[in-house]
Amino acid sequence: MKYSVKDITLIGLVAALTVVVGYVFYLAGSLFPVPGYKFVVFAPFLSFMMYIPVRKIRKMGVMTIVNLVFGLLMSMVSLIMSIAIISAGITAELVAWLIFRNYETEKKSILAVAIYPVSAVLCASAASNYFTGNAIYRLSGGWKFLIGLSVLIYLLGVFGAYMSNKVVYKRIEEMKES
Repeated sequence: MKYSVKDITLIGLVAALTVVVGYVFYLAGSLFPVPGYKFVVFAPFLSFMMYIPVRKIRKMGVMTIVNLVFGLLMSMVSLIMSIAIISAGITAELVAWLIFRNYETEKKSILAVAIYPVSAVLCASAASNYFTGNAIYRLSGGWKFLIGLSVLIYLLGVFGAYMSNKVVYKRIEEMKES
């Protein structure tokens, strides 16, 4: 899949902004000791950020590439986190492709991008459990908790992508008209 220089620049910018602004959300999520709560805080933000390149580029593979760059940036912090980030991008892209096949409409893009935060919580939980043996995820309520958390995160992801569409792209369209 070919990307233009503008596409690559946008992908790098979104990945870098996700790291920088995401740090604030990480700190906010750290205040709550409930497993998975960080992703409740992160879900709208992650979808908001991911929607920007998905809407602009409209090619399958964008979420994977953004997360590859994001994961490489985060590898300086934690290799486990980097693996989880890259896995989340690949998983979200695969599920989005299986369900939607493309990002041609705003609705498909919003619904597909909302899969990413769900994928992030599942991949982070799996990586945390596998690599560190973090038992807190096993003690938090099992599958019912994980399913409920995933539904909540998906809905918040839809909200974040919707807001990105309304805030970012509304302004872009207004600027084009001026």
